[in-house]
Amino acid sequence: MELIKIGKALKTHGYKGHLRIFIDEFYMDDFEEMKAIFIDNLPYFIISKDINSDSQAIISLEEIDSKEKAQLLQGRDIFANEDDLSDILEDDPYSDIVGFSMEDKTSGNIGFIESIVEMPKQYLAKVLQEVKEGKSKEILIPLNEAYIIKTDKKKKIILVDLPEGFLDIF
Repeated sequence: MELIKIGKALKTHGYKGHLRIFIDEFYMDDFEEMKAIFIDNLPYFIISKDINSDSQAIISLEEIDSKEKAQLLQGRDIFANEDDLSDILEDDPYSDIVGFSMEDKTSGNIGFIESIVEMPKQYLAKVLQEVKEGKSKEILIPLNEAYIIKTDKKKKIILVDLPEGFLDIF
C-alpha cells in the first residue's frame, strides 16, 4: 500500500475535535468519497466532513473527540491510500514527441525533449539545452496548448510561444 500526500491538517475547529483541513484541489473529488485518511502513517476513519470550498473542509475523525486530541494533528500532512485515488491522467498523450527538437517563436532552438514528466493536471517536457560544449541543463516546459503553436512530426520539431522571460529563470 502506497500513501500519497493529498493535503494538510490546518487547525482545530470548535471544541469537539473537529479539524479544518486543506485538500489539494486535484484530489478533492476523490476525498469526497474517502472513508479514511492517514496521518503519520496511521489510519483515521472519517465520521463526517463538511466541504466548504474547493480546497478546504471541516472533518470529524473517529477517536478524535476533543480539541486537545485534534491539536495533536494540527500542521500534519494528510495522506490517502493510492488505491482510493482515481487515475485522472491515464494515457500520456505526448509520449510520441520524445526526441523532438523544441523551438521558441522568439528565442529559437531551446533543445531536445528528453522525456515527458507527468504532474497533477499537466505534462511537462524535460528539455536538454546545450549550454557549453558537452554541458547541458534541464528545462521543464509545460505542454500547454496555449504555448504550442505547431507540431511538425516529419521534421520532429515542436514550435512554442513561451511567455517573455520564461527561459531566463533556468
